[in-house]
Amino acid sequence: EIDEGDGNCVIEDIIVEEEKTEQTPPTDHQDLALEITADIPFVINAPEHLTELNALVAGQSDLNVETIIKRIVASNHPTLKEENKTKTATFYVVLIKYLVSKYGEGTLSNNVLDESCKALFSVTKHVQKDVYKHFFDVLNSLKHLVAKNTGKSLSAVISKRYVIYLYILQRIYPVTDYKHQVLTPVLMSINWALSACSVKKLTDLKVGVFLCSYVLQSTKGRYSPEVLYFLTQVCRCLATTASAKSQEYVSNFKIKPDSLADDTKPEKLSLSKLYDNQTSKSDVMLALLMIARTAMRNAHDFTGFSGIFHPLVESLKQMQVEKWHSDIQSLITSLTALYDQYSQKIMPFLRYQNIKPVSIKMYEPKFSEVFVRERKDKDETKYLKKKIKTEMKGRSVRLGRTTSLSVV
Repeated sequence: EIDEGDGNCVIEDIIVEEEKTEQTPPTDHQDLALEITADIPFVINAPEHLTELNALVAGQSDLNVETIIKRIVASNHPTLKEENKTKTATFYVVLIKYLVSKYGEGTLSNNVLDESCKALFSVTKHVQKDVYKHFFDVLNSLKHLVAKNTGKSLSAVISKRYVIYLYILQRIYPVTDYKHQVLTPVLMSINWALSACSVKKLTDLKVGVFLCSYVLQSTKGRYSPEVLYFLTQVCRCLATTASAKSQEYVSNFKIKPDSLADDTKPEKLSLSKLYDNQTSKSDVMLALLMIARTAMRNAHDFTGFSGIFHPLVESLKQMQVEKWHSDIQSLITSLTALYDQYSQKIMPFLRYQNIKPVSIKMYEPKFSEVFVRERKDKDETKYLKKKIKTEMKGRSVRLGRTTSLSVV
């Protein structure tokens, strides 16, 4: 049975890193400490070039690489000396380049990636200007690349380099308020790529799943039309009936109806397997459906919810679910049930399509021919209270006069 979760966590639920390799500690913990710190000094100067960092970590285990990165950050932390800000800013860029190169080679350990992102996050606020400048250069190149390659394959436009950059950026700046200087332009470029690039093979779908999950995670519950557009077009291509496929079919999506048919048990996608051929088709389909469920939950209080998700749900109903694993079949069933549940809570536009609009009653002003103001009935209690108050004031005045005369 599919665990629906809370729908808040997207990247961790859909696109995840591989399970971190468990370090098997020796029987004696003192031996482990000696193994880690055997040849690693506690104070390490921050490398200024990528070649220096590669030479520093060459031949080291993943555990030692993590320790080296931690000690470089601790030894050159900006809070220790003012001059360390420049060193940290330089090492910041060098470490990102190191992660990008290792991910491109396919040799990046998930433990090293996780610890590196934590190290980058810990010093980001101290070197904010240098961080912005570096990411601006990458974002400008991504924006020009998407604009130049409109209509081309999504995996060709969003290469491995940009995928790892986006992942690191999401770890440093998790959420945007649509005013962030770095993350907001990134989301604009990603949404542009989702709506303008073509999907022709499984790798394109996997990259599209990563980008959709990235947008949903960064916007934290906000509605994204580009994500819904991508999901709807993919589901329309997978629909088996001609009527469902003929609805606004977009030529950029070249997917055959049975191209994702797979009865193997689906698992979560791994970040390191986006560009290889070892990913199961069931994994991709499961990720797509989980993104659709999260998108529904994010927009469940929209007045036009029924109209927005109607094409997507209709396409899901036209799929041959018998060819997929039981987990995917149950997830598709839960999506249609979720759609019906949310549609009943709000005003669905489909329910009122054939009902005539109700005319608004016009209230015309009422005029009278006799323009004489009618006097209101006198309030006896209010009148008596006012009279008593007047008499009491007069009595006090008279008593004052009598007193003054007797004194004289």
